[in-house]
Amino acid sequence: MTQSIYDAIHQDDSITIFRALIADLRFDNLSDTQLCDLSGVAAESAEGLCQGLSYLGEPLENGVQIPQESLVQVSAWLKASAHLIPALLALCEQANTRLLNMQNKAV
Repeated sequence: MTQSIYDAIHQDDSITIFRALIADLRFDNLSDTQLCDLSGVAAESAEGLCQGLSYLGEPLENGVQIPQESLVQVSAWLKASAHLIPALLALCEQANTRLLNMQNKAV
């Protein structure tokens, strides 16, 4: 277990734990095309989740109430988004960093 995961576990924060696990993934075997694809998909996914959160927030600001039967689904979506956005950004950052390292070694 790496130090970052160890620290995250002791904070007992599932978002931090998930991000630390993603940050420890290895990208050494991915090609530059795969890294570009990973970075792009992760960034687009994070942007899409943020747009969805914004879309949900606007009606709530205007006093529109979520139907009681939908609250469990909205809660699950919000929790999943809270986990995925930092993880997707970590994936994007790692893929870009690895790609830059590959390009610098080629020069």
